Amino acid sequence: MAPIDDARAGSPPGGRASAGDRPAVEEFLRSRGAGEIPHPGGTLLDHLIRVARRLADWGADPDLRAAGLCHAVYGTDGFDRALADLTERALLAELIGERAEALVHLYACCDRGVVHPRLAGGRPVVFRDRFTGREHTPPEPDLRAFLEITAANELDVLAHDPELADHYGPALQQLFDRSGDLLSVAAREACEQQLGRYAPDPAPGIRITGLDHLVLTVRDLDRTVDFYERVLGMDPVTFGEGRRALAFGASKINLHRVDHELRPHAERPTAGSADLCLITDTPQEAVLARLAAVGVPVEEGPVRRTGARGPITSTYLRDPDGNLIEISTYDRPAPTGG
Repeated sequence: MAPIDDARAGSPPGGRASAGDRPAVEEFLRSRGAGEIPHPGGTLLDHLIRVARRLADWGADPDLRAAGLCHAVYGTDGFDRALADLTERALLAELIGERAEALVHLYACCDRGVVHPRLAGGRPVVFRDRFTGREHTPPEPDLRAFLEITAANELDVLAHDPELADHYGPALQQLFDRSGDLLSVAAREACEQQLGRYAPDPAPGIRITGLDHLVLTVRDLDRTVDFYERVLGMDPVTFGEGRRALAFGASKINLHRVDHELRPHAERPTAGSADLCLITDTPQEAVLARLAAVGVPVEEGPVRRTGARGPITSTYLRDPDGNLIEISTYDRPAPTGG
């Protein structure tokens, strides 16, 4: 009596296997030459087994582990050595299950040059099939599974080929960093641990050390210059192509005339909208005397306030456009006595 032929046409060696039947799946891969194809870290079969093991360590379900074990069966956009033709999809589905085979196919057909940038962008992600050129939007569970396989695959390749790691590491770090919302916590942590050294250095922080100048929008340039020179002792300045300004200490006030503002300028330049605090070493009694002498009314003060460096005493007045001007003195430290 002839033996029953379990390897009948179209069937995998050993007959139908579940997604978790690793020995049968590995035998199928071996029968298709995976154990003889060179790959970083040994052979393609070695790589496939490591990817499945990594997915298992990340808590992947049996279908995802089986898809990881077979992810290169149809070849990929980065590895064109296929173990089976797309006409054999039913064969692989019988071996590992329809769900796992669908994930293998999704991984194989990905046009990485188009899809990877989209993964780092918004959601949902539109896939392009590199075999047909068609585009489709995978459901989120499939998208998450795809990216999980991608991470497991790329991390294994880079771990076994320093040259590839240095070449592709920065781009993959950015890919997984920007699409990390689709990865499991374990996969995301693995990417951060292995690829963190490729993260770009953060831009240095900005430290403001002082105010160079500010801009006031005024109705009358001459009247404004006269006020700040006569009342507050600022020095009139003309610069550029006839521009007007007022200098004091290490700073200055540049002047724009209403409806003649120079670009770029504030979104809504308006005369009388400013509130400035100016520091003086002139005692407040002398400030009040000067204002009285030039006929400028005091809006409020002297009153206690808090400045950038500590307590201040302030007197308030208004300029010709109605801007509120605060003239302030810092309190002198009390004598220590000794």
